[in-house]
Amino acid sequence: MDKVVYVCTGTCHAEVSDKEYEEGLTKCGTKDCTHFGHSFEKVLKCHECGAYFKPGDNHSHLA
Repeated sequence: MDKVVYVCTGTCHAEVSDKEYEEGLTKCGTKDCTHFGHSFEKVLKCHECGAYFKPGDNHSHLA
């Protein structure tokens, strides 16, 4: 089962869980990151390969 995570699309590539996001960790706090202070982006994380993809996008491992 893929899971919802939130990621920074800046240089730090931080990832926070759905729970952390709901508890208030909604913006990048890494001062050296190009997206410091920007909101995290909601994505799904593949349980098999760890790839991120947007909700509604099709992700598969078929060639």
